[in-house]
Amino acid sequence: MTSYDTKVLSVLAISILVSTILGILFPSTGELFSPYILIILGLLLFLNLIQLDFQDLISIFRNPKFLLILSILKVIIIPVVMYFVTNLINPKYALSVLLLSGISTGLGAPFVTNYVRGRLSIIVGMVIITSLAVPFVLPTLVYVLYNTEFSIPVLDMILLLIISLVVPLMGSGIIKKYLPGLATSINKSSLPLSIFLMDLINFAIFSKFSGYFYLELPFVIVTTILAFVLFATFAITGYLIFYFMNKDSSTKDKISGLIALSYVNNILVTVFAQQFFGSQVAALAAFYNMPYYIGIIFLKILSIKLIKNSSSE
Repeated sequence: MTSYDTKVLSVLAISILVSTILGILFPSTGELFSPYILIILGLLLFLNLIQLDFQDLISIFRNPKFLLILSILKVIIIPVVMYFVTNLINPKYALSVLLLSGISTGLGAPFVTNYVRGRLSIIVGMVIITSLAVPFVLPTLVYVLYNTEFSIPVLDMILLLIISLVVPLMGSGIIKKYLPGLATSINKSSLPLSIFLMDLINFAIFSKFSGYFYLELPFVIVTTILAFVLFATFAITGYLIFYFMNKDSSTKDKISGLIALSYVNNILVTVFAQQFFGSQVAALAAFYNMPYYIGIIFLKILSIKLIKNSSSE
């Protein structure tokens, strides 16, 4: 690992810790950023789509075998399995686990992919497919498994997709084609700006749940442990899918499979779970931010070792 990598990891770790603490200690300030989380996510995505190879994205959709397998696994198989396992162990968390497990690949996943040197086209493809599928699949799973009706408004989800994915995707493509100098400048500054935007999101999310850290600390501890367990389960599953189904796949593809399943849109779950089921159900998705960000640090270290080993073979 280079000294630059070490410095970036240090900055990332410290900023995540500080933004979490600030959200808990100063919730009223953090909540000021809550209405703008969608815009912040869109900006984060835009900064990282500058690096997207559009031809590679097209080739992914022309041969979508693994993309479809990952998507089915992501929005159907994993949430169903995790629901039944959780229902056997601790039914109290079954709904929270179902919602978090069944949500789409997150808009922050492209940043993670760029940072750890995964294959960005796989992640963007997963974001598109799972974001389109979730408004139909997840409410159905909740109704069938939990016997509770709720809906993710399709028009709202389409609007969300347009604002936070299509606009950044088209914007980055236009800038790369017509303003290559600006694209290069954005690319050079994308890492520090991305870390700053993630800190704002983290600050806003933990401000909404700061009361639990003062009044229900045991609940926070158990929920956080569960979040780490889920993150590890998703990550290992995503990596192994590429490992076993295509042993000739590159290390970048395997890392991308890991990211596609573990870096989910937990922010969206936090919003609608709180609206439909209350803050206790939404808390798991909010506390998922801890393994989400801490995982970036360990994933960076792991990817450096894996890529170094694969290149030396």
